[in-house]
Parts: sequence; structure tokens; C-alpha cells
Amino acid sequence: MKKVGVVIAVEQDEVVIRSQRESSCGSCAGKASCGTLGSWDVKKKDKNDYDIRLPNTLHAREGDMVMVEVPDQLILTASMTFYGYPVLAFLIVGGLSFSLAEGMGLSGDLFSAMGGLLGAGLTWMWLMKRPNMMQMPEMVEIQK
Repeated sequence: MKKVGVVIAVEQDEVVIRSQRESSCGSCAGKASCGTLGSWDVKKKDKNDYDIRLPNTLHAREGDMVMVEVPDQLILTASMTFYGYPVLAFLIVGGLSFSLAEGMGLSGDLFSAMGGLLGAGLTWMWLMKRPNMMQMPEMVEIQK
């Protein structure tokens, strides 16, 4: 997916690009919480405008129109990473905790719930410390 935006600020090695939400976003159920992926530094300005902070790889200047490319697989990868893996950890660690507790003659339900929540929480925290797991959006062209 490619988006065009205007550079509204240059801050050290980064630029702030103002862009508009796509019209297809209007029918999406997640539009209230989405800034075309939460991995961007997105600040809502009005109903359709968003500021996106990206590295200034093209040495863009304030006022330049730039093309930003979002990898097609990014949404699927982000969804699996931040939702799928913690749920999988919850199920696996919860199941192992249940078996271990039952084997020791303890309440399997309580240990299963506690183990599952601990596994999901630790997995999510580990994933949050690894932001470079996915290919991120980047500026690909300065429009003339």
C-alpha cells in the first residue's frame, strides 16, 4: 500500500508527515483505534488527518510531498505477532500448568489460569521489546 503525505516538520533524523486516512477505512470496524497500524507514531489531528513520524531516509524538507510505502504483509504480521502469539502462549502454558498441578494433586484450574496469564503476559512483553521483527513503513519517493 502506498500513501502520499506532506512533510510538516523535520526533527533531527526524522520527519513528521501529515497524511489522510483512506476512504476505505470508513467501513472498517477498527477505525477508531487504528492509525493505519499502531506501530507508527500517529497523532490524530482531525477526522481524517494523521501525523506519521518516520526516519528521514530521503533527506526530505518541510513542505515536500513524499510517498510512504507500507508493506502488504505488515497488517497480517502485526496481528499475528501481537495477538496470535500471546494467545498461543496462554493455551500452551495454561495446559502445561494444568497437567503439572494435577500431577502434584493441586487445583489444576487455578494453576492453569495463572500459568496461562503469566505465559501470555511474558510473551507479549518479550514481543514489545523486539520492534524490529517486522518490516516497517518507509519513505520511498519525494514527489515533485
